[in-house]
Amino acid sequence: MMAGEDKFKQFDFHLRSLSSSARDSNFVSDPSLLNSVKSLCDLCRSEKSEDLIARVYPHLNRIFQRCLSSISQSQTSNGLLLLLDFNFFCTSFICVEGGYGAILQFFLDFGDVVLHDADPNLRTFFKSCLSREFADPVVAEATLDFLNANKKKFSSSFPTLLPQFFPLLLKLIAWNGEKLEKAFRRVFPGLISQGSFLPLFPSIVDFPSECVTLCLSC
Repeated sequence: MMAGEDKFKQFDFHLRSLSSSARDSNFVSDPSLLNSVKSLCDLCRSEKSEDLIARVYPHLNRIFQRCLSSISQSQTSNGLLLLLDFNFFCTSFICVEGGYGAILQFFLDFGDVVLHDADPNLRTFFKSCLSREFADPVVAEATLDFLNANKKKFSSSFPTLLPQFFPLLLKLIAWNGEKLEKAFRRVFPGLISQGSFLPLFPSIVDFPSECVTLCLSC
Protein backbone atom coordinates (compact mmCIF):
# COMPACT_ATOMS: atom_id res chain seq x y z
CA MET A 1 0.00 0.00 0.00
CA MET A 2 1.13 3.53 -0.66
CA ALA A 3 1.81 5.50 2.47
CA GLY A 4 -0.11 8.75 2.49
CA GLU A 5 -2.69 10.50 0.39
CA ASP A 6 0.00 12.64 -1.27
CA LYS A 7 1.48 9.64 -3.05
CA PHE A 8 -1.93 8.66 -4.37
CA LYS A 9 -2.39 12.17 -5.70
CA GLN A 10 1.08 12.17 -7.26
CA PHE A 11 0.48 8.83 -8.91
CA ASP A 12 -2.91 9.84 -10.34
CA PHE A 13 -1.56 13.19 -11.55
CA HIS A 14 1.39 11.67 -13.39
CA LEU A 15 -0.71 8.84 -14.78
CA ARG A 16 -3.17 11.37 -16.25
CA SER A 17 -0.24 13.34 -17.65
CA LEU A 18 1.19 10.21 -19.22
CA SER A 19 -2.17 9.25 -20.69
CA SER A 20 -2.62 12.72 -22.14
CA SER A 21 0.89 12.75 -23.61
CA ALA A 22 0.34 9.37 -25.23
CA ARG A 23 -2.62 10.84 -27.15
CA ASP A 24 -0.93 14.13 -28.05
CA SER A 25 0.54 14.29 -31.54
CA ASN A 26 3.34 16.54 -30.19
CA PHE A 27 4.09 14.34 -27.19
CA VAL A 28 7.85 14.21 -27.80
CA SER A 29 8.18 17.97 -27.23
CA ASP A 30 6.09 17.92 -24.03
CA PRO A 31 8.51 18.84 -21.22
CA SER A 32 6.27 17.27 -18.57
CA LEU A 33 6.54 13.81 -20.12
CA LEU A 34 10.02 13.03 -18.78
CA ASN A 35 9.04 14.07 -15.29
CA SER A 36 5.90 11.92 -15.32
CA VAL A 37 7.74 8.86 -16.62
CA LYS A 38 10.44 9.25 -13.98
CA SER A 39 7.97 9.81 -11.15
CA LEU A 40 5.80 6.83 -12.07
CA CYS A 41 8.79 4.51 -12.47
CA ASP A 42 10.15 5.64 -9.11
CA LEU A 43 6.78 5.13 -7.40
CA CYS A 44 6.39 1.65 -8.87
CA ARG A 45 9.90 0.78 -7.74
CA SER A 46 9.49 2.14 -4.21
CA GLU A 47 5.99 0.82 -3.57
CA LYS A 48 6.48 -2.60 -5.21
CA SER A 49 2.76 -2.68 -6.00
CA GLU A 50 1.69 -4.97 -8.84
CA ASP A 51 -1.52 -2.96 -9.20
CA LEU A 52 0.39 0.29 -9.79
CA ILE A 53 2.79 -1.42 -12.20
CA ALA A 54 -0.13 -2.87 -14.18
CA ARG A 55 -1.75 0.58 -14.45
CA VAL A 56 1.42 2.29 -15.67
CA TYR A 57 2.52 -0.40 -18.11
CA PRO A 58 0.05 0.14 -21.00
CA HIS A 59 0.80 3.87 -21.11
CA LEU A 60 4.57 3.36 -21.24
CA ASN A 61 4.18 0.65 -23.86
CA ARG A 62 2.08 3.00 -25.99
CA ILE A 63 4.61 5.82 -25.65
CA PHE A 64 7.44 3.45 -26.55
CA GLN A 65 5.69 2.54 -29.79
CA ARG A 66 4.96 6.19 -30.57
CA CYS A 67 8.59 7.16 -29.93
CA LEU A 68 9.67 4.63 -32.52
CA SER A 69 7.07 5.69 -35.07
CA SER A 70 8.10 9.33 -34.67
CA ILE A 71 11.82 8.75 -35.18
CA SER A 72 11.65 9.16 -38.95
CA GLN A 73 9.49 12.28 -38.64
CA SER A 74 11.33 14.20 -35.91
CA GLN A 75 14.75 15.66 -35.24
CA THR A 76 14.18 15.31 -31.49
CA SER A 77 16.24 12.63 -29.80
CA ASN A 78 13.94 9.86 -28.58
CA GLY A 79 16.90 7.82 -27.38
CA LEU A 80 16.96 9.48 -24.01
CA LEU A 81 13.24 9.13 -23.51
CA LEU A 82 13.57 5.38 -24.02
CA LEU A 83 16.69 5.13 -21.85
CA LEU A 84 16.00 8.17 -19.72
CA ASP A 85 18.88 8.83 -17.41
CA PHE A 86 17.53 12.00 -15.84
CA ASN A 87 20.90 13.58 -15.17
CA PHE A 88 21.06 14.59 -18.82
CA PHE A 89 19.57 17.35 -20.89
CA CYS A 90 18.78 16.59 -24.50
CA THR A 91 17.16 18.61 -27.26
CA SER A 92 13.70 19.80 -26.25
CA PHE A 93 13.53 17.72 -23.05
CA ILE A 94 14.00 19.42 -19.70
CA CYS A 95 16.69 18.34 -17.26
CA VAL A 96 15.26 16.44 -14.32
CA GLU A 97 17.97 15.44 -11.87
CA GLY A 98 18.05 12.41 -9.64
CA GLY A 99 17.13 8.79 -10.05
CA TYR A 100 17.57 6.30 -12.84
CA GLY A 101 14.19 5.83 -14.43
CA ALA A 102 13.37 4.60 -17.91
CA ILE A 103 10.83 3.12 -20.26
CA LEU A 104 13.24 0.32 -21.16
CA GLN A 105 14.25 0.08 -17.51
CA PHE A 106 10.61 -0.31 -16.56
CA PHE A 107 10.25 -3.19 -19.02
CA LEU A 108 13.33 -4.86 -17.56
CA ASP A 109 12.34 -4.32 -13.93
CA PHE A 110 8.67 -5.22 -14.17
CA GLY A 111 8.36 -7.39 -17.29
CA ASP A 112 7.75 -10.47 -15.13
CA VAL A 113 4.90 -8.72 -13.34
CA VAL A 114 3.03 -7.69 -16.51
CA LEU A 115 4.17 -10.70 -18.58
CA HIS A 116 6.08 -8.47 -20.99
CA ASP A 117 9.13 -9.78 -22.86
CA ALA A 118 11.55 -6.84 -23.20
CA ASP A 119 13.70 -8.54 -25.85
CA PRO A 120 11.80 -7.11 -28.87
CA ASN A 121 11.85 -3.62 -27.31
CA LEU A 122 15.59 -3.77 -26.72
CA ARG A 123 16.29 -5.03 -30.23
CA THR A 124 14.05 -2.35 -31.71
CA PHE A 125 15.86 0.31 -29.70
CA PHE A 126 19.22 -0.78 -31.09
CA LYS A 127 17.99 -1.15 -34.67
CA SER A 128 15.71 1.88 -34.97
CA CYS A 129 17.02 4.37 -32.44
CA LEU A 130 20.66 3.83 -31.48
CA SER A 131 21.61 3.11 -35.09
CA ARG A 132 20.56 6.70 -35.86
CA GLU A 133 21.72 8.41 -32.68
CA PHE A 134 24.99 6.63 -31.77
CA ALA A 135 26.98 9.79 -32.58
CA ASP A 136 25.02 11.85 -30.05
CA PRO A 137 27.36 11.92 -27.02
CA VAL A 138 24.47 12.23 -24.56
CA VAL A 139 22.59 9.25 -26.00
CA ALA A 140 25.84 7.28 -26.22
CA GLU A 141 26.68 7.88 -22.57
CA ALA A 142 23.13 7.08 -21.44
CA THR A 143 23.22 3.87 -23.48
CA LEU A 144 26.44 2.67 -21.86
CA ASP A 145 25.16 3.63 -18.41
CA PHE A 146 21.97 1.66 -19.10
CA LEU A 147 23.90 -1.41 -20.28
CA ASN A 148 26.27 -1.30 -17.31
CA ALA A 149 23.42 -0.87 -14.83
CA ASN A 150 21.76 -4.00 -16.23
CA LYS A 151 24.75 -6.26 -16.97
CA LYS A 152 23.45 -9.12 -14.85
CA LYS A 153 20.00 -8.90 -16.42
CA PHE A 154 21.43 -8.94 -19.94
CA SER A 155 23.73 -11.85 -19.11
CA SER A 156 20.96 -13.99 -17.61
CA SER A 157 17.90 -13.05 -19.66
CA PHE A 158 19.26 -11.69 -22.99
CA PRO A 159 22.66 -13.37 -23.48
CA THR A 160 22.65 -13.08 -27.30
CA LEU A 161 21.54 -9.46 -27.53
CA LEU A 162 24.77 -7.50 -27.07
CA PRO A 163 26.91 -9.88 -29.16
CA GLN A 164 24.45 -9.36 -32.03
CA PHE A 165 24.92 -5.59 -31.92
CA PHE A 166 28.69 -5.41 -31.32
CA PRO A 167 29.35 -3.56 -34.64
CA LEU A 168 26.99 -0.77 -33.58
CA LEU A 169 28.50 -0.52 -30.09
CA LEU A 170 32.03 -0.42 -31.55
CA LYS A 171 30.89 2.40 -33.83
CA LEU A 172 29.44 4.19 -30.80
CA ILE A 173 32.74 4.13 -28.90
CA ALA A 174 34.80 4.91 -32.03
CA TRP A 175 32.71 8.02 -32.61
CA ASN A 176 32.59 9.25 -29.01
CA GLY A 177 36.20 8.64 -28.05
CA GLU A 178 38.08 8.51 -24.76
CA LYS A 179 35.37 10.10 -22.62
CA LEU A 180 33.34 6.88 -22.68
CA GLU A 181 36.26 4.45 -22.65
CA LYS A 182 35.85 3.32 -19.05
CA ALA A 183 32.10 2.76 -19.42
CA PHE A 184 32.66 0.83 -22.65
CA ARG A 185 35.34 -1.37 -21.05
CA ARG A 186 32.74 -2.53 -18.52
CA VAL A 187 30.27 -3.34 -21.31
CA PHE A 188 32.80 -5.04 -23.58
CA PRO A 189 32.82 -8.55 -21.97
CA GLY A 190 29.09 -8.77 -22.72
CA LEU A 191 29.82 -8.46 -26.45
CA ILE A 192 31.74 -11.72 -26.48
CA SER A 193 29.95 -15.01 -27.04
CA GLN A 194 30.71 -18.27 -28.80
CA GLY A 195 29.04 -17.02 -31.96
CA SER A 196 30.45 -13.48 -31.91
CA PHE A 197 34.14 -14.08 -31.17
CA LEU A 198 35.29 -14.79 -34.73
CA PRO A 199 33.58 -11.77 -36.35
CA LEU A 200 34.43 -9.59 -33.33
CA PHE A 201 38.19 -10.25 -33.49
CA PRO A 202 38.85 -8.66 -36.92
CA SER A 203 36.59 -5.75 -35.97
CA ILE A 204 38.80 -5.06 -32.94
CA VAL A 205 41.94 -5.32 -35.12
CA ASP A 206 40.45 -2.81 -37.57
CA PHE A 207 39.17 -0.55 -34.79
CA PRO A 208 41.99 2.08 -34.96
CA SER A 209 41.55 2.55 -38.71
CA GLU A 210 37.78 2.84 -38.25
CA CYS A 211 38.33 5.62 -35.70
CA VAL A 212 40.55 7.48 -38.18
CA THR A 213 37.94 7.08 -40.91
CA LEU A 214 35.20 8.45 -38.67
CA CYS A 215 37.40 11.42 -37.68
CA LEU A 216 38.14 12.22 -41.33
CA SER A 217 34.44 12.09 -42.17
CA CYS A 218 33.53 14.68 -39.48
